[in-house]
Amino acid sequence: MNTLQWIRKYGLHLKKSFGQNFLNSDEIVQKIVDTALINKDETVIEIGPGAGTMTEKLALSGAKVIAYEADLALKELLTERFSNFKNVQILFEDFLRADLTVHPAKVKYVANIPYNISSPILQKIFSSGPLFEKAVLMVQKEFGERMTAIQGKNYSPLSIFVQYYCKVKEEFIVPRTEFIPSPKVDSMVVSMSPYRGFSPDDKEFFGFIHVCFSQRRKNIKNNLKPIFDDPTDLLSQCGIDPLLRPEQIPLEKYLFMYKIKHDRM
Repeated sequence: MNTLQWIRKYGLHLKKSFGQNFLNSDEIVQKIVDTALINKDETVIEIGPGAGTMTEKLALSGAKVIAYEADLALKELLTERFSNFKNVQILFEDFLRADLTVHPAKVKYVANIPYNISSPILQKIFSSGPLFEKAVLMVQKEFGERMTAIQGKNYSPLSIFVQYYCKVKEEFIVPRTEFIPSPKVDSMVVSMSPYRGFSPDDKEFFGFIHVCFSQRRKNIKNNLKPIFDDPTDLLSQCGIDPLLRPEQIPLEKYLFMYKIKHDRM
């Protein structure tokens, strides 16, 4: 059965509170799974399996699949659909509250993540579990544009957060018509390959970044005034024009600026 047939069988009504928009295209689901380059000896974590369309494709790869589903109304459907799959484990719990340290190192994340909690999910997978090997996630297109931006209007603390930890790449766009129900926006599939793991000290760096972006329409010199009496000297050492806006400064310059600031303390 396809996704719509499973939904009809159980008389399900999709819930906005869970950000539920189920992908109903086997071709696109397969393309997402292929992008993850999954081997049968790997562990794959899926966040929000919904009716199980992607879960099934992941399971057919032979990998161990662990899927987190917070909506208990889907329990009967998912239990029936995967009753014969020995390599699928459905955990009916909130992924954001889950203990990810129980999973092996080098897991892969493959998911159509709920758009209303995209940022907390990213923070969770970077900071609360083992360093993952790869993540292939479908997100709202606008959110994906912010993840991948290196400058300009979409460049933000989110861009810096993601790119600090990993190489991020736009893979392809998914039209809104491929979902049940159709959302108001298109989606983007992004892949992420980590450079480094999380350190508690990172929080201070990202706090600094939020100060830098506190008022996007102001230049970097003005945004830094709450933490520096005169930021001109710092910016000069970093080779940064004090009249630049935050969205015009690359990640490596922010890292350099933070290091100088930290060394002065």
